[in-house]
Amino acid sequence: MTKKELIVTILKKINMKNMNQGIESFNKAVQNFGDSMDFITKEMSSDIEKSNRESEIREKKNKENLEKIWGKKNEM
Repeated sequence: MTKKELIVTILKKINMKNMNQGIESFNKAVQNFGDSMDFITKEMSSDIEKSNRESEIREKKNKENLEKIWGKKNEM
């Protein structure tokens, strides 16, 4: 088989239908990846918000406890 015949054989196997299927599969994979990243981002944002709320509550409790121990700070 000559190089030309080999190239023609390969080109016959690569047709537009196969190309379209490949592009569609790739597109779907990219969309699924994007959806996964959106889910992870939302989940992480939720965790950060929860952590911030808990931090504010801890800070308030710590301040109250310090005031019980040392008394209220005189503000000028």
